[in-house]
Amino acid sequence: MNGILIREERKEDWYNTEHMVMRAFWNIHGPGCNEHLLVHKLRDDGAYLPHLSRVAEKDGKIVGAIFASKAKVTEQKADREVVHEVLTFGPLAVEPTCFSEGIGSALLQAVINLGRAAGYSGIVICGEPDYYPRHGFVTCDHFGITHAQLGNFPAFMAYPLCEAFAEVHGSFSEAAVFEQCEDEEELRLFTGRFPYYKPLALRCQWLHKERLGRISAVHKGSFFIRFWEKELPAKLKGSFYEAEAEAWPVVGDYVTFRYNPAGDSVILSVCERTSFLQRPDQAKTGVMQYMAANADYAFIITSLNEDYSYNRIARYAGLVLQGGCVPVVVLTKADLCGDPERYAEEVRVAENVRVHVVSALTGIGMEALDFYLQPGNTICLLGSSGVGKSTLLNVLAGEALMKTAAVRSSDSTGRHTTTHRQLIQLEGGVSIIDTPGMREVGLAGAESGIDDTFSDVIALERRCRFRNCRHDTEPGCAVKAALESGMLSPERLRLYQSLSMENEKNYAKKKEISKWIKAAKKRKDDFFPD
Repeated sequence: MNGILIREERKEDWYNTEHMVMRAFWNIHGPGCNEHLLVHKLRDDGAYLPHLSRVAEKDGKIVGAIFASKAKVTEQKADREVVHEVLTFGPLAVEPTCFSEGIGSALLQAVINLGRAAGYSGIVICGEPDYYPRHGFVTCDHFGITHAQLGNFPAFMAYPLCEAFAEVHGSFSEAAVFEQCEDEEELRLFTGRFPYYKPLALRCQWLHKERLGRISAVHKGSFFIRFWEKELPAKLKGSFYEAEAEAWPVVGDYVTFRYNPAGDSVILSVCERTSFLQRPDQAKTGVMQYMAANADYAFIITSLNEDYSYNRIARYAGLVLQGGCVPVVVLTKADLCGDPERYAEEVRVAENVRVHVVSALTGIGMEALDFYLQPGNTICLLGSSGVGKSTLLNVLAGEALMKTAAVRSSDSTGRHTTTHRQLIQLEGGVSIIDTPGMREVGLAGAESGIDDTFSDVIALERRCRFRNCRHDTEPGCAVKAALESGMLSPERLRLYQSLSMENEKNYAKKKEISKWIKAAKKRKDDFFPD
């Protein structure tokens, strides 16, 4: 058993056991779980059998637990009611980073042996139908036992401990405590005693054999999954190679996978996304580069030196808004700029973009970023090389996570210090997606993002007399009037028009390339029929 000790639980184990149970069931059946609260309450219930329950310990750490309790099967005879006392258990929990080590099987066998020695005729449970039959459990319809509320179903199983179990028939019921963990406020307060984990509501739940993790890095077709504190190498299930490229996992994606502790795990599916950032890989081709998924905020980081470019900021904001994420412009190196507010005011013209002026070195403005550093949030860092992404990340993390490089004095630009996208988990439940620096940001299919970034121009266009107004010589042009009054600058209008034209042209190229790919695939399928 690789140094695993099966023993009785002690009072000093309680917190660690409950924490382990919480991790074992987190996001398996739905958002979060309540099994850790059940364990806490069960210890005070008269049905609980501590002398028949066990925990598993490895290297001084609780890595598994099984909780036994009394239950009953009530049989209605013609002249009387017969109550059979049986053994049940639940939950059976194993620390998720210790799967496939035989811990669950050892705990289960321990309770079977203890229950038989204590004189119980059999065990009746509601449990995982893919797991317990491998250990001798069969569905209760074989014994004439039904669940008091649910009748018979595949997860309702029994295990005879002696011949007397053949006489046990009737309606099964367990302690009322198993139905007393549904109060959301009580669960929230109790869960707050433990480290933060993000609750997720996903279509893939309930999970059975598959596990749930998050893509932490992608290196030239090699994938890495963050599974609790582990980074697991993984490969794609074969069906991905028949899917569109945007269906492939990117950094930040939640995925289901088949766990392999001895090699590459297998990614089975990509869960639904809340946001998805993408851009043309090369402006001349329109081929899309898929950047990150499930970010709540995108920090568009620009330094207040010669790197500053409102054009680039507007491009970033457009693709971020189009991807369903909130753009937050972080103007760094404020200590090196004489008038940082002048730049901040220029960016604030965009209604849907938040702006902060900071200096990671001196701490100027950094407290304003605490708003975004809330447990469960994911922040994607975007920006050119040398703008201070790595320095900012190190300050946010409170430690030197990323290497930094000096900025060239000749042009105030930096060297690449981040070579690939990666997900970094900070203490407190905040996730950061760091990205390589990008000098150019193309747009394709980002019309709604551009419209949100230039909402002031869109509002003016809607007031023009003619729907197809070119804002040139047409009468009743609200845009021309705003230019003449100074309410709209010519530079802002030209940038809007330029980005809109680029987006439309690249999107057309993207659709054309998609047609080529589909046509090529069809030719291949025709040439190599099944």
